[in-house]
Amino acid sequence: MPAPTTTLPERLLARCKDTPDAVAYLHRGDDGKWLPVTWHTVAQRAIGIARGLSLLGVQAGDRVAIMLPTSPEWEYCQQAVLMLGATVVGIDAHDAPSNLHHILELTQPRALVTGNERQLALIRETWRVPEIIVVAEPEVPHPDIHALADFLQTLDTGATPPSAPSPDDIATIVFTSGSTGTPKGIAYTHRQVALACDAILDRFPSISNETTLVCWLPLSNLFQRIINLCAIVCGARSYFVSNPQDIVRLLPEIQPSLFIGVPRFFEKLHAGIMAEVAKQPAPVRLLIAAAWTTGMKTAAMQRSHGQVSLTWRALSMLANPILARLRAVMGQRMQFMVSGSAPLPSWLMDRFHGLGWLVLEAYGISENVMPVALNTPTHYRFGSVGRALPGNELLVAEDGELLIRGDGVFSGYYGADAHDTPIDSEAYLHTGDFARLDADGYVWLEGRKSEVFKTSTGRRIAPAPLEAALKQIDYVDHAIIVGRDRPFPVAIITLSPEHEMGKQVQTPEGQKTISSDVARACEAFTPYQRPGAVIASTRPLGIATGELTANLKIRRKQVETRFERDIERAYEAPRLSPDTDIRTNPPVILTP
Repeated sequence: MPAPTTTLPERLLARCKDTPDAVAYLHRGDDGKWLPVTWHTVAQRAIGIARGLSLLGVQAGDRVAIMLPTSPEWEYCQQAVLMLGATVVGIDAHDAPSNLHHILELTQPRALVTGNERQLALIRETWRVPEIIVVAEPEVPHPDIHALADFLQTLDTGATPPSAPSPDDIATIVFTSGSTGTPKGIAYTHRQVALACDAILDRFPSISNETTLVCWLPLSNLFQRIINLCAIVCGARSYFVSNPQDIVRLLPEIQPSLFIGVPRFFEKLHAGIMAEVAKQPAPVRLLIAAAWTTGMKTAAMQRSHGQVSLTWRALSMLANPILARLRAVMGQRMQFMVSGSAPLPSWLMDRFHGLGWLVLEAYGISENVMPVALNTPTHYRFGSVGRALPGNELLVAEDGELLIRGDGVFSGYYGADAHDTPIDSEAYLHTGDFARLDADGYVWLEGRKSEVFKTSTGRRIAPAPLEAALKQIDYVDHAIIVGRDRPFPVAIITLSPEHEMGKQVQTPEGQKTISSDVARACEAFTPYQRPGAVIASTRPLGIATGELTANLKIRRKQVETRFERDIERAYEAPRLSPDTDIRTNPPVILTP
């Protein structure tokens, strides 16, 4: 694939020229109605903000931090900053204060665009106030603070950007998730981000100006921004949902044709469907179960043989009207969904496919701006993360680690020593993921090197498969396996606050149920892999407490620190009951 020669603002202006009156964005007004924004308006608002920032002194090479909710304003500001040749630094207001301080200290933004005075106070408490401050709320209490609305009051329909970047200027600095330590900065150029957009659209040719997308993930997340840039290239329309808690409620209104989410969303979606099914009368539940079983059987036939027998096709026709009512939660125009950022359990993909939804896994790493590999509607294998995108050269090292080489790979951590890099002398990026490639080029991930551990008996434990099995238990919210250099693994589970087990766990009967459910969920694993004790907590993991990243990945070190005393108790518990078979009846340690 040839390297792009256009910058990101040039792509917006080209879209504005081609389809100026087409709807680009939709967002909810104060009355709850969806308000459309055309491509012409998007371009002119970005130009207006660029001119305003330029008058305040922002120039090429400056870093501008954006801390806004997921909204069209985020995109206007991003394009404005890029038009000036400046660099976008996305900030998540829900990130841990220590991470916010680190990101701001490393990037030293000259300007900050934020939502309101409360968020500005957060920056002030965490770091310091940048030289230039712009807030989105209309009322500005201080003369040194500028209102974003002032840049948009007078828009010249013939205006052009005040300056233009080059394809090799830095477009954005993003940060690793920080799941294993302090987040590290990564700078990407306009050319590299454009390369990622082109590779995605090449692999998904069905994305067009007829496609309806949903922008709901935090825009500090580069992947969501890249999807929005893909929408610019092909002219797709995007609905903006600022509060992730509203997404399921709004999806029937939005009727997306493509949905992108993280495993946590899909797990919650399935749990929500099952909760609604459980409320139905017994005959209805049996009917739904039969229809869903039929759907799963026919979907499995389709995946395995490419065709379905006449009998099962007939049964599928009877089941489909029932399953369509369950699918209505995502609207009626869904073509496929994409899951990324962490592994999605195969059983969940099977369940959704039986329901009539195709969920495709993709795989990326912060140090490569392009997705490494992804499945497509025409070429997919459940359990794999698909095949490499054009431009990614993959190699599996002798120890099983996946290596990547290509134009999307970063050049080194921002502001770090040149020796602090996972890139070797042959320009291969060491991903830190164990993987294998099959004969058809599909990538199968087998765990993070940093997460795989050995017990004191010398046995190697990969936590991810065990955690996926435990999360099939309907009341388990999160599951983490620990046990490095210990006699056996221990399972830490947090209980879903909506489930009645949250109350029953206080009783001996509830703890006995948890013990037996955990043992049953892990019975397919060899005995040395099964948890020898279970730590159960009714307090969820959180982003603000540092246990989850902004992408909802688990920060294992922080989780182990939180449960440190309980882990010690877990290794003492079996010795208190020497007659207990900890593999089939693991003791349960209750903790707040």
